[in-house]
Amino acid sequence: MFDIGFWELSLIGIVGLLIIGPERMPAVARTVGKWVGRANRFIANVKDDINKELKDEDLKKILAEQQKLADEFKSASNSMKSSIKSETDSLREHVQVDDLLVIDETDNNEPSKNNSDHSAKKTSTEKNKT
Repeated sequence: MFDIGFWELSLIGIVGLLIIGPERMPAVARTVGKWVGRANRFIANVKDDINKELKDEDLKKILAEQQKLADEFKSASNSMKSSIKSETDSLREHVQVDDLLVIDETDNNEPSKNNSDHSAKKTSTEKNKT
């Protein structure tokens, strides 16, 4: 804050001793020390308050950026949901229940272990009937 060195302080002390006198010098030094301490604490508090305000301002900026990103994600999510819904609706319009049954029947016609076992049982029961 102030650029006061040792020689400046000693000069102030000598002048103060000559003007105030040796009897009242300790009381004046205590009073000056109290006022300097209070001033230092006041300056430290002001610095802390300024730093807190700066941090709060930075946090507010970060929070605003995060809110902006969240809004962008929400809008992207909503647009994706609407496009998926429109695609699903268009597929439902083009695909009918009969088409699904045809697909299901083609799956059943493919040879598989369960179907071959079922057909083997049919042939054995048919042989037993004849």
